[in-house]
Amino acid sequence: MQTSFNEQEAKKEFQAKFVENFKEKLKKVDQKKGMELRAAGWQLIKTAMRTVIFSFGEVTFSRRCYRKNGVNRYPVDEWLGLEPYERFSTELLFELNNLATEVAYRKAANLFEVLKNVFVTKDTVLKSRKLATQRYEEQQEYRYFKEQENSGKKEVEKIYVEGDGVQVNTPNTETKRTDLSHFVVHEGVEKEYGERKKLVEKHEILEAKNKTAREKVLDYLYNHYQITENTLMITNSDMGKGYMFETFSEMAKAFGCRHEHFWDEFHLVERIKQEFAIFPIEIREPLIESIMKAIEKHSKKECQLFLDTLESLIGDETKQENFAKFSRKLLNNFQYTKPAHMRGFTHDGIGIMESLHAKIASRMKNRGMYWSVEGATTMAKMIIDKAEGTLRDLFCGSWREEYEKYQEMSASAADYLYRGESEVALPKSSLQWWKKV
Repeated sequence: MQTSFNEQEAKKEFQAKFVENFKEKLKKVDQKKGMELRAAGWQLIKTAMRTVIFSFGEVTFSRRCYRKNGVNRYPVDEWLGLEPYERFSTELLFELNNLATEVAYRKAANLFEVLKNVFVTKDTVLKSRKLATQRYEEQQEYRYFKEQENSGKKEVEKIYVEGDGVQVNTPNTETKRTDLSHFVVHEGVEKEYGERKKLVEKHEILEAKNKTAREKVLDYLYNHYQITENTLMITNSDMGKGYMFETFSEMAKAFGCRHEHFWDEFHLVERIKQEFAIFPIEIREPLIESIMKAIEKHSKKECQLFLDTLESLIGDETKQENFAKFSRKLLNNFQYTKPAHMRGFTHDGIGIMESLHAKIASRMKNRGMYWSVEGATTMAKMIIDKAEGTLRDLFCGSWREEYEKYQEMSASAADYLYRGESEVALPKSSLQWWKKV
């Protein structure tokens, strides 16, 4: 069937008309805001042109500049929320980052052009990611300001903390890889609908350095919860470096609360499968089932006897030594394999980290991609925020206006924040407070 209608051309026509209407809107804003400034004693000094790429297209417009006491103001720029010399709108940068959490930078630029009929380059997407890094730093400072004002803390009977690392390729580092430290804090689980459950008050923390992440976990717990000696802190990890029992024990000791730690079941099973790979395939599954039964019964004696027997059957000296090393780790940490029902509570809410990692890994690991440490950290944070539905708030949230007010206070952000060469910016009042407990 032949048709004379060209949808692509029609879309371009509508887009051009929208841009013209938008420019008329800017003229009205310029006039109105200009009248308000003149009434307040500001003098019109010039009219200047500016070109900005918005999410609906590139717009070149004129706006007036006013001066008072040596300070210049462009009311249209302020109304649009544009920083000096910025060529991209905040909404555009948000939408590019939103796409970039799903696909590579170049593909994000191509998709944006197809979907929006607005041309951008992969460098524009990279610029938007760098802006996100800056926004996270500012949002962190803003949160500390707010936490100092908010004295209300929630009392809870149980608090859950889990931690694990996400390894990404960072070729410009010494090791060529970086483990992003990922922690999650929540209050347990509740039914969302049907049999589906969700975590209560879930809060994720991700940083490039394990120490920084742990400090932020402690600071978050301190500022949001009233944790007492009666509170039970339930922790879970893969028992790797930076996530051993001692890591979480220090957190519990900082609050003087009760503590139960778990060796994450998923990672434990995977580690057993890995270590038992040295045995013939025809007997491997029965061996794994046998040791898992001993763990489920929480019989350390039975588990030790089983491991000693297997170790004696290994002929290769190197393999025997590696297996013995694993056996010692399992037996030395056997108490953390004790099932939840034997400890007096359910397993709900324990072992959720792997599912939270999936959204990060699918974007950042499975495609042979490589990152800078800063880029990887920011991208992972954006992926988390997108899943939580809070990514737009990072760029367009009302916190920005309030944050600017804090910056304008006589006591500037620099007076409130300590900055060390290798430390995250923390308020003096809460910096490493737990060391004084």
